[in-house]
Formats: sequence, C-alpha cells, structure tokens
Amino acid sequence: MMGVLRVVVLLTMGVVALEQLLFAQEGDGGIRAWTLLREQGLTGSLRVDYFRSSKLLDDETDFTGGTAQFKLLPVFNEMLTGKVEARLTDPAIGKGAETSGSLLEGFVSLHFDKGDLRIGKQIVAWGRADGINPTDNLTPHDYVVLLPFEEDQRFGTMALKGDGYLSNDYTLTLFISPFFEPSKIPLIAPAGTILIENKPTSNFSDTEVAVKLNKSGGAFDGSISFFHGFDLLPDARASLTPMGPVIELRHTIIDVIGIDMARNFGKFGFRAEGAYFITEDHNGLDPTIKNPFLFYVLGVDRTFLENLNINIQFVGRYIRYYQDPEAINDPFLRSLAVQNAIVNGQQDQTSYGLTSRIGDKWFNDTLEAELLMFINFNRTNSYFRPLVTYAFTDHVKGTVGGEVYQGPDDSFFGRLKKNESVFTEIRYSF
Repeated sequence: MMGVLRVVVLLTMGVVALEQLLFAQEGDGGIRAWTLLREQGLTGSLRVDYFRSSKLLDDETDFTGGTAQFKLLPVFNEMLTGKVEARLTDPAIGKGAETSGSLLEGFVSLHFDKGDLRIGKQIVAWGRADGINPTDNLTPHDYVVLLPFEEDQRFGTMALKGDGYLSNDYTLTLFISPFFEPSKIPLIAPAGTILIENKPTSNFSDTEVAVKLNKSGGAFDGSISFFHGFDLLPDARASLTPMGPVIELRHTIIDVIGIDMARNFGKFGFRAEGAYFITEDHNGLDPTIKNPFLFYVLGVDRTFLENLNINIQFVGRYIRYYQDPEAINDPFLRSLAVQNAIVNGQQDQTSYGLTSRIGDKWFNDTLEAELLMFINFNRTNSYFRPLVTYAFTDHVKGTVGGEVYQGPDDSFFGRLKKNESVFTEIRYSF
C-alpha cells in the first residue's frame, strides 16, 4: 500500500510543482504563465516503470519506479534560445531508494549569420551508424538507468560548442569541456576488494577538445573528426592499501581520429563509421590500460512495404600490440587484465559482430514493434531486446519489452546475464 502511495506521490510531484509555479497567482496570472511556458516549448512526461531485474549485476528483483521529466525550449529573441530538460525519478519505490533529480541538459544558444555558439550542459552525439558509434566519445551514457529506451541513457556534460557554417553543405564544429563526466556501467568488485572510481579533476589542464568537419547535403553525408580527452569507459588497476586490496577505475587520456559517411542508393541506405583510438598504453605493455585499437561499423538499411524497416550492421575491432591477457602469470593481475579486456572488447586481436534492428508499425502507427540484436562472433555471445509500444491515446502509451543476454560468463554479453529482465512502462506525455 505504501509503495502504491509513493508511486502516486512521485508522479504527481511534477504536476504539483508546476501548479504551484503556474497558479501561485490568482485569476488569469496562472493561465498566462502556463500559456507562456507552452509557447516557450514546454513538454514533458509522467512515467511508471516495472523492471524484473536491476542493471547492477546483483540478485535484486522487482523494481517499480516513477519518473517525471520536463523539457523547456525558450526563445528569448532571434539571436538567443535555450533548452532545459530535467528528470525527477525514484527507480525503486518501496526498496529504500531515494527520489533524485538530475539536469539532463541546460544551455543557451547564440545564433549568428555564419554560426551558432552553445554554452552549458549539453548532449553532443556524433556518428552516423545505428546505435554503435565509434566517434561518439564526447558525452556519456547511463547504462544502469531503469528506463526502457536508448535515448533515456543519454545525459549531458558542461561544455562550449561552436558551429561555423562554411557553406550550405559544410560545418566546422569545435567542442571544449573542462568538466568530464564518465559513462555509468555495471561493475562489481571481486570478493575482498574495494572498488573506487577516480575521475579527472575539473580544471583547464584536463580540458577535452574535439573538432569535426561535417558535410550534409548533396550526394552523400559525411564527416571527419578528432577528439582529445578522457575515455568514457574505465580501465581498472589494483593496489594494496591499509584498507586492503583496492580496484581503482581510471579514465585515461585517448586521442580519437574518426570518420563517418552515409549515402542512399535507390531504396537502400548505406552507412559507415570508424575510428582509430590512441591510448596511454602506446606499445601495449600495460595490461591495466587498453591498447590502441581500430573500431568500425558498416551498415545497410531498407524500408519494405509501408513501415517495415530492416537495418543490418557489421562491426569489427582490431587491437594493436595485442597480448593475450590469459597468458599473464600473476593470477591477480591476470584476472584484472581479463576483466579489462572483456569490458573494453579487447579479448582477441581481431573480433567481429553483427547488429540488426527490425521495426514495423500497424493500425495507423498506434502499434510499434522492434527487435534489436547484437551478436559477437568471437566467443559467441549476444544481446536481444524486443520492444512493443501501443498508443492508447495521443497522450498515453504503454510499452512492454525485455533484455536477453547469452554467452559464456567471460564474454562481453555473457557477463551481463544477471541483468536479464522484462520491463513495462505506462507513459503520459503533454
């Protein structure tokens, strides 16, 4: 009973907060405030989710959560616009989790004749492949969030981004951020050890810089890019302290040279994206830091009939200066190196995989279904995510889905089997 009550309280908190803000004044004042916010692009959603499992590689089950999310797109004048998007959530009502709030994005944009300047917390997603993007290294993902959609995993980083329009087709982008934010991934500490994560300090000496020349329009779209900054995924190393063995997660410096392109041939769309990563372990001698590597994606998609879309991508990696982590003599260092290799896809010198996304719509687009698959040929491990969404009205949607991981425990997807889950969501959007 208390759990249900907390769901109701959580989902109405956003509405109550808006009501207090908008109708603090009697009479037409509240109506004018609401109208003003709607004119400024206010949208949002209230969601109730159920997940069978957590995403933390533990044995916890049955999570009922509530989320309120708001987005505002103010237009101050022709030169100055902005965006504010925030989320208030309790992912485990009745299990002792606290309601927390987070700012996903909050920035202002200055618009000029030949360019735009954006300042503040922002999501910057690079790459033209579907879901697997080697050039997408600027802003993080939350892979443990208990929400069903891929876009729910994105959150922003404080940064400055400038776009210069060189012509109708070409744009030069500069990204600068001294405020690194890592991705959130499922990790567990080995028995008897302490797990800590050290993030780079937020100062100008640790500033990340990226630049991209992008072409959009004409016969094909494409870009070349360079990124200097910190790895969103950690490397682990061990040390012995007075507290006992400590596993330290570090985000080391990487330089990434990337390229992507997309072109249509008739009814087929072709995409390609790749990047070469230069890591701190230039010669592959330190098993606690990932080696330099090449990561690429080649894909094709086509829509059949009216709405049936099929996307297939080939994914490959090549690790320079590869050394088998299983061949390390020291058992503790070997275990650490193997875990690093699993998390970072470096167990083999060359590895290949296949992704596929198949989606369709029916009944005037009210019913949507999608199947996402990722199969790693090396060590035969895979991930499947079926998803079905039905729109009951223009404002209310229901979603049912699941996540299935298969493979040996010492493989990328096999190690995530404890996170297998089914989930459902009811969403009200306004």
